[in-house]
Amino acid sequence: MKDYEIKQDGDYSFRIKINSENSRPLYQSILKLCSVTIYDEESEALFITAETVETLKAYLFKNLQLKMSQSKCIKMIDELTKQMIYLKKQGYGFYGFDLNDIVVIDEDKFIICNSSFLLPIQDNLIWFYSPIKRPYFMDLEINKLTTLPSKIDYRCAYYSLGVLLVFCLLNNYLLVGNEQKSVEEVESILYPLKNTKIYWFLKRCLDSNIEKRVLLLI
Repeated sequence: MKDYEIKQDGDYSFRIKINSENSRPLYQSILKLCSVTIYDEESEALFITAETVETLKAYLFKNLQLKMSQSKCIKMIDELTKQMIYLKKQGYGFYGFDLNDIVVIDEDKFIICNSSFLLPIQDNLIWFYSPIKRPYFMDLEINKLTTLPSKIDYRCAYYSLGVLLVFCLLNNYLLVGNEQKSVEEVESILYPLKNTKIYWFLKRCLDSNIEKRVLLLI
């Protein structure tokens, strides 16, 4: 069974069914922040009124350069950070992302629709009590968790988001095997964004000190 499914029920009606664990808080976050969604208790699914609903991966691949504009990326940053902050207040946090985890509505609204990498937060820590699936965009500290139970600061998600955004903006992946590219390499990659709002947002997300990471776009 897929982690979540998107089905088109009519010309302007789409249904999203989240099958993965911790779907309830994720549904609540989407309803809180996305006005075009309705939750149906009987089918346990979201109904969205829109012309198009697609994964972020499909959205990017429509553009042959596989790059997102800075203005569109700023909108995605705003919406995803609001969803992550809401979930944190409810006691949940992500430990990473895949491109298919994010859904794009009418090419202008971004929501996280996969709870496979969403776990409860206890005292600002995400605990792992069973083997996990590793996301493509993640804090490499995840790879160092080799015993169970293990724990990591919930702000690992900020780093994961930063790596995802760099991929969307610049079509560049900051991770190489079990290592991040060097500080010099990362700065070179980020150079086209130098001194923009997005650049400083990414620098805050990618801080090597996990306790200094913050979701702040100014």
